[in-house]
Amino acid sequence: MANIKELPEYDRPREKALRYGVNSLSDSELLSLLLNKGYRGSNILEMSTSLLSKYGGLVGLINIPISELKKNKGIKDVGALKIAIIGEFYKRVSEKKNYLPKEKIDSEYLYNKYKGQFLNSDQEYLILIILNRNKRIIYETTLYKGGRDFIKYSFEDIHKKISKFDGRYFYLIHNHPNGDCNPSEEDILATLEIKQESKRAHIHLIDHIIIGEDCYYSFIKKEKITISY
Repeated sequence: MANIKELPEYDRPREKALRYGVNSLSDSELLSLLLNKGYRGSNILEMSTSLLSKYGGLVGLINIPISELKKNKGIKDVGALKIAIIGEFYKRVSEKKNYLPKEKIDSEYLYNKYKGQFLNSDQEYLILIILNRNKRIIYETTLYKGGRDFIKYSFEDIHKKISKFDGRYFYLIHNHPNGDCNPSEEDILATLEIKQESKRAHIHLIDHIIIGEDCYYSFIKKEKITISY
């Protein structure tokens, strides 16, 4: 095979990726960009193709220990470490996907998931749970932590988080340290306002759940809010 620099520009992996996106690259081309340099007698594309063939493709390659990778001609510490890092990224992302619940996400599920977090808490928390278009959880975060009788509501902050993760639906969860799961007047007004603002922003509040002592309040179940998709 010709030296990479001797290939037509549109066939060079780096230029191809910049012009058409990394998803246009073959596995060998992706690996060649990661490793960047071959060795005398074998350019980086040839070396990448050989490695993938030897270890059974990308999935096989990223599971090979660093010490074994370094036995291959042209693979030194930096190259082996890059492959190992990609492998670790893959494993962690896979674990995160597997963590996402397979069962139906609803208010009762979220109550059971979070009720233990608020046991003996003397502070109010506001939790935001973001879901994608398929109503799968993609991000969960604590938006605010306040005193015993006050929690801050801000649609602007909610919207920023949802936009950042390209979410479509969301739940709000907060606790009442006094144990009463019924909403305050402020809770009701804030929830209705967030619901209206969400509709204008083309995102959807599925429910606002208030967790007390051995009880929870669901705005959607109590028909305090309605959901339109």
